[in-house]
Amino acid sequence: HEQGTATFVAKSTFSMPLGRLPAVLPSAIRLSALALLVAIPAAAQATPSFFGEPDGPRIESLRNAAVAEVRKGRGGRSLAFQITLEDGTRGYFKPKQSFSAAHWYSEVAAYYLDRELGFGRVPPTSGRVLPWRELQRAAGNDDRVGELSIAPDGTIRGAFIWWIPEPLKRLRMGRNWERWVRVQRTLPITPYQRPVDYRSDLRGRPGIREASDPSRPLATEPDQEGRPAELSDLIVFDYLTQNVDRWGGDFTNLRTRGPGGPLIYLDNGAGFWLGEQRLGLMEARLKALQRFRRATVEAVRGLDVSAFAERLKTDPLAPVLRQKQLDGLRQRRQAVLDHVDAMVARFGEAAVLPW
Repeated sequence: HEQGTATFVAKSTFSMPLGRLPAVLPSAIRLSALALLVAIPAAAQATPSFFGEPDGPRIESLRNAAVAEVRKGRGGRSLAFQITLEDGTRGYFKPKQSFSAAHWYSEVAAYYLDRELGFGRVPPTSGRVLPWRELQRAAGNDDRVGELSIAPDGTIRGAFIWWIPEPLKRLRMGRNWERWVRVQRTLPITPYQRPVDYRSDLRGRPGIREASDPSRPLATEPDQEGRPAELSDLIVFDYLTQNVDRWGGDFTNLRTRGPGGPLIYLDNGAGFWLGEQRLGLMEARLKALQRFRRATVEAVRGLDVSAFAERLKTDPLAPVLRQKQLDGLRQRRQAVLDHVDAMVARFGEAAVLPW
């Protein structure tokens, strides 16, 4: 399985960015340091970074370093490649393909939007064009090769995502975890599940769904005090990007940077759809969310989609999004703000903006 975070405001705890913590510290201590930091979205990052570690050198390598080794990716429905570059940088290349939930441009746009919002939770990502011959041997006889969009000149474009070296742990939260991000604690049908399961629940079809399977334990307390705010941020981010593929599959797309570490935003390819810009499932996921981080609401309020479009132009594969997709993002930004205002009017500011 392939593998940001907001500006950190814990200077009273650490006097240096996490990326500058002494290299001699054991990885477990470094990950504990991550967990202690409070990630709060800020204004658009002037110097894009991932957990305080500047993106620049990693982006430069992802864009320009020569390929040294290629292996076929092991996880996910779509065909992708684990690549080691000659300078030692590792990345995950998601090529352009016909499989509908694997949009290379959504991975790229999600990265730039994350930095525009000041979250810093999406790993450094860049568009890149690679010769198919460098990937072909690793692909072998995989049936999914037929889904790839190889250009007439023998190249293929895609999203190249920096590989996070630490273990990525699934965040398994149990049934009814949704009450952590709601004022009203009950939710008759959760939209935070596979789209097919959600539709089946809405239609009253018999059967056991993963999200409500009685064999799964009930959620008790979150593993970290700040986890509910992180989950709220993620739901807002996925709504903005239209990422329909976050939930289900035993939380495979919900990962932390090490045990008990901060939540990171991976697998952003099932978003920025070219068709309908207000998807029913995503509207339900936003509507079910009733508690928000104040700084996140302000980050969304301050989001300038035109500035985001300019940021996208810096990518080697620009234009990344079409005007329709940018207009859709404007609509969804306003929908988030309207929903927050409606929740505050209904339940009060203290209940809706607790973080």
